[in-house]
Amino acid sequence: MSSNKHAVDGQKVRKVFRISSLALSIVFWLLLFLMPSVSSAAIDTIAVDVGISVFKTMPIGVVPFTEPKNSIEWIEEKPHQILTRDAELSGRFEVVPSEKFNLALFSKKKAKHYITGKVTPTDGGKLRLECFLYVSQTKDILLGEAYTITQQDLRKAMHQFFDQVIYRLWAERGVASTKLAYVSKIDGIKQVVVSDYDGFHRSQITRDTVISMMPVWMKDNKGLVYVNFKTNRPKLYSRMFGGTEKVLFPQLDQTYSPAVNPVTGELLFSNTVDGKTDLYIGSPKTGKARKFAYLKSNQTSPAWSPFASEVLFTSDRGGGPQIFIMGKDGSDMRRVTFMGRYNERASWSPSGDRIAYTSMDNGKMNIYTCALDGSDIVQLTNNAGNNEHPTWSPDGKLIAFSSNRSGSYQIYIMRMDGSNVTRITNSGENTSPTWSFFYEDSNKQEGAK
Repeated sequence: MSSNKHAVDGQKVRKVFRISSLALSIVFWLLLFLMPSVSSAAIDTIAVDVGISVFKTMPIGVVPFTEPKNSIEWIEEKPHQILTRDAELSGRFEVVPSEKFNLALFSKKKAKHYITGKVTPTDGGKLRLECFLYVSQTKDILLGEAYTITQQDLRKAMHQFFDQVIYRLWAERGVASTKLAYVSKIDGIKQVVVSDYDGFHRSQITRDTVISMMPVWMKDNKGLVYVNFKTNRPKLYSRMFGGTEKVLFPQLDQTYSPAVNPVTGELLFSNTVDGKTDLYIGSPKTGKARKFAYLKSNQTSPAWSPFASEVLFTSDRGGGPQIFIMGKDGSDMRRVTFMGRYNERASWSPSGDRIAYTSMDNGKMNIYTCALDGSDIVQLTNNAGNNEHPTWSPDGKLIAFSSNRSGSYQIYIMRMDGSNVTRITNSGENTSPTWSFFYEDSNKQEGAK
């Protein structure tokens, strides 16, 4: 055993855990997506585990918007309910709800700011929204925005306003206007879908009679890359939103597990030939691909660093699946995970200093984070079914993942410390979430109706 192994095993782990042995099997990994489950149903959001966060949150008041009595029949949530959900999901705020402005309550709860507004029906069936962020003590307006929208666009407008609230109070970008892609079983077939980050406004992307899975976002969120079994073998496909489907790298035998370079848009992916799985890199535009690294071991589940300078991947180089890192040219390879014998599907934090990954613990899959050298291990899920496929929000504050803790696999969001676990899909089976990049212009979002 190497000295490096001794050093990591002897480090302080924030939560004690034991990892059982299981060899890496590409066939088993793919079969996980083929298991039968309940059909897809409606989307809902249910908070299931508040937990205790080690990160500081800011109390903020939320007051219902004023509106003419009995003049609006709401088809979803009201504006203040959407903003409350955004605040609770953000990992940044502690909501102080109040039916009307209440300085005594806001002062007691240390809510220095509050959000409210006004809704007015207009001609043509539209709504005029006036949204405000106030200073509680003085009622000074810190932020004000107005939108004239259809009720179908209410959530989009509220997400945009809330992201502006985050920028005004935190000087950072919020993720309320981002989206998630994931796999949902619809009429017995696993399809790729896209929704708002909170699970609402789901849009079906694939409509095939065979399985689609492993979606990832193209650079600039213009479309998705995913795996489909049209040829009875896993193959990579791309689809621009509003466009047609295109097979990628048809010259290769079995392609899957894609990762999009956030700088160039190139694809890093796995290709299996004669039972051996290697990483390949290719251009979706030219269709050309080449082997990325020449290793004796199998390699899968690649993930680019935020600035595309390095790559994470899973390999059975040590016998069981472990997470490794190497340079963008395939050099300087080193092992990241040492604790346990089954660690896979790493996701790089946007700040580039931590990874989230899946590890097997006493026969159950759980999500952990650690530093790039394998130190500072934090267990985020425990005693709640199987928890897999972690994906970071683009601001690095949240992690989405899939879990069967409710009986069927659903998509959840938690803070980066594992607290405030919230379910964002309600029924059926939903797996393999992947978070979009930031939208440079939230008015040009695509992928959802």
